[in-house]
Amino acid sequence: MEPVVYVSTWRIKDGKFPEYQRFYSKLLRAIRHRDRDVIAFYAFANAERSEITNVHVFPDAPTLERHMAVIAEQMDLIPGELQLVMDLMDPLSVQVYGTPEGQAAAMDESMKDAGVPFTGKGQYLGGFSLADRGADL
Repeated sequence: MEPVVYVSTWRIKDGKFPEYQRFYSKLLRAIRHRDRDVIAFYAFANAERSEITNVHVFPDAPTLERHMAVIAEQMDLIPGELQLVMDLMDPLSVQVYGTPEGQAAAMDESMKDAGVPFTGKGQYLGGFSLADRGADL
């Protein structure tokens, strides 16, 4: 099992932070109980609330693919159709660790095609998550 990790930074459009907070709350409600295998799904804002950074950790590519299905179903967020997100914020950078597949890879490609800087590392060397300990009990 090889994890996939996203670290993305976004600039919130002027005056849109309250709307972003509502969007993010809705997103969390939509996925929290439907995406039980997601290891971490965090967002952090700077003091000015003009930028946010997301940290999303998936135990493997199939879990990420299920996550993509949930956000498509619950939030109407599909690759190539991110207008809802782009109305609130502009992507500054995306770091991807691991190898996404399917819908996640397609979404990444559409963002790369739009000029969003992507960096990261695709080769997983090993490690563990404390979430893995439940499987050992």
